[in-house]
Amino acid sequence: MLLPTLRLLRYGLGNSVSRRILSSGLDICDNCEMSRLEHATMIYLGEATADTFSCRVYSSLLGTLVDIGLHVFHVDKRLFTEYFRENTARTGLLAVLRGIARYGVTKPQLLDAPFLVVWNLTDACNLHCRHCYQKAGVRKPDELTTVEKLRIVEELAKAGVVSIAFSGGEPLMAKDFFEVASKVKEEGMHLAIATNGTLISSDIAKKLKTVGTDYVEVSLDFADAASHNDFRGVDHAFERTLQGIRNCVAEGIYTCIATTATRLNLHQIHRIIELAKQLKVKRFIAFNFIPSGRGREEADLDLTAEDREQLLRQLFAANEEGDIEILSTAPQYARVSMEASRGAKVAPTHFYIGEVAGELKVLAEFIGGCGAGRLYCALQPNGDVSPCVFMPDLKVGNLREQSFIDIWRHDQVLVRLRDRTLLQDGCGKCEYKLICGGCRARALAYHNDVLAPDPGCIYNSRDEIGAEMQEKMKVFAKMATLEQGQVLATSGRKD
Repeated sequence: MLLPTLRLLRYGLGNSVSRRILSSGLDICDNCEMSRLEHATMIYLGEATADTFSCRVYSSLLGTLVDIGLHVFHVDKRLFTEYFRENTARTGLLAVLRGIARYGVTKPQLLDAPFLVVWNLTDACNLHCRHCYQKAGVRKPDELTTVEKLRIVEELAKAGVVSIAFSGGEPLMAKDFFEVASKVKEEGMHLAIATNGTLISSDIAKKLKTVGTDYVEVSLDFADAASHNDFRGVDHAFERTLQGIRNCVAEGIYTCIATTATRLNLHQIHRIIELAKQLKVKRFIAFNFIPSGRGREEADLDLTAEDREQLLRQLFAANEEGDIEILSTAPQYARVSMEASRGAKVAPTHFYIGEVAGELKVLAEFIGGCGAGRLYCALQPNGDVSPCVFMPDLKVGNLREQSFIDIWRHDQVLVRLRDRTLLQDGCGKCEYKLICGGCRARALAYHNDVLAPDPGCIYNSRDEIGAEMQEKMKVFAKMATLEQGQVLATSGRKD
């Protein structure tokens, strides 16, 4: 249903007449206490009734428009209405409709509100990971109060945010986690949590299920206990993480293993995927390592562009086995999949993989690779908003001082991030800039400029522009290899 609907939205509702109709529904109706567009959509889906003459007129107009589009693009109306009656799906549809109403059809698509807000709920953490983008450890004195957090959940829901993913630090160390999580579900949003898994006992897994958690992403960096514990800075973390994963799977929660790919674990990625299969999780995702937070002191852990390219091709090939969904946060994954596909599957974005079809290129251009500040943003423990969790120091506003929707629509950093014509040099000239765009967090980390070329891409490494940065990365890599060899020789371990 996703791809046929996308065709309808892009080609059926992207014309000037349709956009004018959509735009006229953005105002809030005093009677309905919601936008006319939202109310009319719910009426069309059979989830509400028209109480006023103006609502009846507008809902009839929108319904006719959608019916024509469904007919032209051969989309089954019954399946369409059933699919979008689900609250999260409906909220996502409305986010796209409002985006088209406000900005028209764009490549990549601009949204009136983000699909996802990754909320670093606390800086407190029970581990001390070498690569932590947040430099987490101890709860900061300026963290939001529970009252403020609950208000912000309401504000994000009102803005039209589809999903909130709690991260940290370790989000389960926040004493009010379940109270805030319950509020997310009460407001009808998708609820996700990114965790190290060590605190997920059987009882906690049951509470996560009871509160309505839709998705749990557990970080695991090595397939053996000694390496993982050393990297995470705490003994027995590996065993506790595996048990946390088992507890989530036992409760029937959609569970994912997330691995940050570095030079230290690159050779173990295939073993981690095999372990993920044994644990019966549904997804494995390889995260980009970005030298931010504590990771800034570990820049030598980063992969070379060539290593990243090889890894992404291996990940895409592994999807053919079909046992588990295998994805990556590297925006180059979409480009790699389109180059490598031989008629099976394509990954137009780092959170979706589907059967090859003409619409998938449309979806790829719609999603547009890196979504920092366009599809999603990050919220820090003190209410600061940043374009991405891997840009923790790039503050674009604070929810104690401004409304979320004002920051999202008007901050100039976010506005510039959404305009692919502003990308510089390699990324700006690349034929794949609409479906990839390069990692903007990596550009910021290495060039101190969110619009600079991503040095982690082989296309840039082959250009003169990326040559100097690639040489620096290779020096870091050699130093890391020598240091790792010295450590292994001293400890007597073999990796």
